[in-house]
Amino acid sequence: MKSNLRILILEDVPADAELMEDELKQSGFNYEARRVAGRAAFIKELAEFSPDLILADYSLPGFDGRSALNIIREKYPDIPFIFVSGALGEELAIELLKKGATDYVLKNRLFRLAPAVKRALAETAEHQERKRAENELRQKSKSLEEANIALKVLLQHRDEDRKAIEEKIITNVKKLALPYIEKLKTLKLNENQLAYVRIIEDHLNDIISPFLRNLTMDHLDFTPREIQITALVKEGKTTKDITELLNISATAVDFHRKNIRQKLGIKNEKTNLRSYLLSLPAKND
Repeated sequence: MKSNLRILILEDVPADAELMEDELKQSGFNYEARRVAGRAAFIKELAEFSPDLILADYSLPGFDGRSALNIIREKYPDIPFIFVSGALGEELAIELLKKGATDYVLKNRLFRLAPAVKRALAETAEHQERKRAENELRQKSKSLEEANIALKVLLQHRDEDRKAIEEKIITNVKKLALPYIEKLKTLKLNENQLAYVRIIEDHLNDIISPFLRNLTMDHLDFTPREIQITALVKEGKTTKDITELLNISATAVDFHRKNIRQKLGIKNEKTNLRSYLLSLPAKND
């Protein structure tokens, strides 16, 4: 229980206010109380005194408890408001509770005042703790959302960097190494020399094969040779270029190109194979 509890009493009869204060003292409350009887004084003390609790009579000359309740609900919704009135019918009491009053106590039953105050303060403390927890949860959720956005951006950058590196490796191997490997295979090499060339070729293909996996995953029925020819067509190589690079006949190249077009579903269409292949990444994205 708060030891510095501030109570604002809206009551035009000083004796009635004293009875309320005495009831709370006997129940062990440690508080400071101020009494007001009009609208102006009520509004002034709300701003200057900053009460933790309002005890208000319902009927006062020139100002009533209902108007006081409206002010509290509009400007100070966290302050508990208890009506302490001489006569308050059940229907009116229910209406006031629906309007935002915390509780009501009849003046001829002031023994109910202390329990009502304790309950009101407990409910207020619980409400404030719930609001604090909700705000903390919102902040954590916002922080988590911001962290997820940042992580998503970082992952996108990482994926873009990875793709750029993969493309660079594939391009370098295909343009700077494999053509010379194919040339070497056409020379009059002895068995050992040819074996070394093939080992180098296999190792280079092993290096770039993971980077070609996207193509093989999209077209699982492509043969290794068709994948090779597909990559060369995308680079703009002609049939003649491919025959020289892969050391196969033009007839074989044409055969594989027809199979590639069939598997892509463009066999009988007037579609440029290279243009179609270049458009595949955009479609797959």
